[in-house]
Amino acid sequence: MSGEQKSSRAFDAVAADYDLSFSDTAIGLAQRNRVWYFLGRLLHDRKISTVLECNCGTGVDARWLASQGLKVTATDASPEMVSITRTRTEGLDVQTAVCTLQGIHRDVVVSHSAPYDLLFSDFGGLNCLSPGEIRQWNNDLRSVMAPDAGLALVVMSRFSWWETLYFLLKRKPKTAFRRWSRKAVHARLDAHTTIPTWYYGPRELSALLPDFQVKKCYPIGFWLPPSYLDPFFQHKKAWLHVLKWLEKKSATGLLAPAADHYFLWLERKSAKQAE
Repeated sequence: MSGEQKSSRAFDAVAADYDLSFSDTAIGLAQRNRVWYFLGRLLHDRKISTVLECNCGTGVDARWLASQGLKVTATDASPEMVSITRTRTEGLDVQTAVCTLQGIHRDVVVSHSAPYDLLFSDFGGLNCLSPGEIRQWNNDLRSVMAPDAGLALVVMSRFSWWETLYFLLKRKPKTAFRRWSRKAVHARLDAHTTIPTWYYGPRELSALLPDFQVKKCYPIGFWLPPSYLDPFFQHKKAWLHVLKWLEKKSATGLLAPAADHYFLWLERKSAKQAE
């Protein structure tokens, strides 16, 4: 069983409470608003009409993308997540499909309207794939994406200063430095559920996607803390307000490798560039 298949079962188990534990938290909302800000700038600058969303979760991003006038195909390996997405996006120009990242070249092309102008993956979907699986995924995208397509990927970085500091203060050095491992780490979704996770820096990830070239890289959660710290900040709203302000003032790629996530924008290389 692949790491993504294991993740599918894990996300089925947490789907019903996912919005409560992440999407609707103050930190989760703040981080997602930063993603939408950067994504909105790209949509403004490029001619994009069709979007393939991978690991759509509960459909929060799919609903926002559709509100921007885009035709969206929202996919996830978790049937429970897709079911919630289908309900949330009812009446909008959103198609849904249960589909793994590794299966998009088969399932999406057959049943939906490929090729796509944009592929979007939010909040660590690619971290469910091993390096070898990402290399194969790069090849699979050739039949799914348009010749001038772009990838907008939000990925968990190899180093998060927030995470390292937090777990060192809690005297958990193994957890503090878990992202530095080159092997799969069993990251916790809730008290009972873990998933195999690989962490990638921006340069590492771009090297695994040779058909695409990096154009932009932004931090998501350099000043904003990881979402599992939301309970701590529930009664420190003034602190969180300051961190949100600092995050807005720090939209530089230099900070991306040390943020909780980073937003990576890649464009497909021409045939000559890919040689």
